[in-house]
Amino acid sequence: MFRGGIEPLTHVLPNGLTLLLEADPVAQTVAAGYFVNTGARDELPQEMGASHFLEHLMFKGSERLSASVLNERLDDLGGQSNAFTGEEATVYHAACLPEQTGELLDTLTELMRPALRESDLEAERGVILEEIAMYADQPGIRVIDELRADYWGAHPLGHLILGTTQTVGDLSREALTHNHRARYGASRVTLALTGAFGPEAVLEWATANLADWPAADAPGVEPPPIPAFPARVRVVPDPELSRVQVALAAPGLPVTHPLREAAGVLADLIGGENGALYWALLDTGLADSADLAHLEYRDAGSFEGGFSCDPARAQAVLDIFRAVLRDADALITEPAVRRAARKLAVSTLLRAETPQGRLFALGMEYLATGRAETTPQLVDHYAKVSTGAVREVLRLCPLDRWTGVALGPLTELE
Repeated sequence: MFRGGIEPLTHVLPNGLTLLLEADPVAQTVAAGYFVNTGARDELPQEMGASHFLEHLMFKGSERLSASVLNERLDDLGGQSNAFTGEEATVYHAACLPEQTGELLDTLTELMRPALRESDLEAERGVILEEIAMYADQPGIRVIDELRADYWGAHPLGHLILGTTQTVGDLSREALTHNHRARYGASRVTLALTGAFGPEAVLEWATANLADWPAADAPGVEPPPIPAFPARVRVVPDPELSRVQVALAAPGLPVTHPLREAAGVLADLIGGENGALYWALLDTGLADSADLAHLEYRDAGSFEGGFSCDPARAQAVLDIFRAVLRDADALITEPAVRRAARKLAVSTLLRAETPQGRLFALGMEYLATGRAETTPQLVDHYAKVSTGAVREVLRLCPLDRWTGVALGPLTELE
């Protein structure tokens, strides 16, 4: 049996907070994380960046602990502690030795109760503005931000996770406090644990320490996004750059779709390490990067990728990229699908080798789908992907409907 084959224990506290516990008797560490069902797409346009701002402020201390004491406690755990913000999830995580499980839970929980002091807010605002400026100097990130704004239009999936200098500069303590209260309520929170721990002891701890977690309103229901795909490339001229960055997006499948694994296989056939784009553009020396991935959200998905190349080759490389997408059906053969599916299955197994790697698969999957699946179950989904399923993805998501953005020292692309 694969590691992680034990059925995870799911328990919902009376206030709505979910516990997701997967004990592994042969593990040597414990990993824990608070998975919060909120992200950049839940923000008002004028408060863009609030989710990421809150993520930073969580590490600035609670009413009970200063920032220095809180972060010393995280360091004392010995494992990696960190956080990240996405479009639909914000996650706070840490790892430790089994004998420190109680300290791990206490410290992570204190992290989730920030003081949101005005002085901390102003200091961290400067940090985030520097982060925004740093990413603005990275062409690969700039072009993706431009692409998603074009592709998703006015829908919140097009929001910048970091926000803009304007929105971050304008965020007040009142606005951030409101966002925290509204979007960190118990019913939006899942505490996941993996590794060497006793589930009964964790349930007892949670009953005693999490029962007073404030409730919150359920997430609002919004219309699904309607992406734009004009089948053209918008050029953002930048004569200071020496390379051209091109990003493209086409419709994909939502995270709950039964063919989501087949969509991942299709993306790998086209834009994976050994996919068609590699042989058409990298092996030939026409581009220095080229890829395609399938991104999943709760009510939508997208195939997103692109390339980087010399400006003189940009049109030729774009033509080849589009030709690979147009001829994708020819890539769907039994041996190729089997290889791609096996690669994705092995990647799933490799991530599950450590409690921390397994934590993210378990928590993110549950947050997105409401299912607590074992590693063997996740692997089995890829084992069942057929050529017919991959062709059905291509039928549902024809890759001739795309949006493109080019950034670099050029004025037009056809």
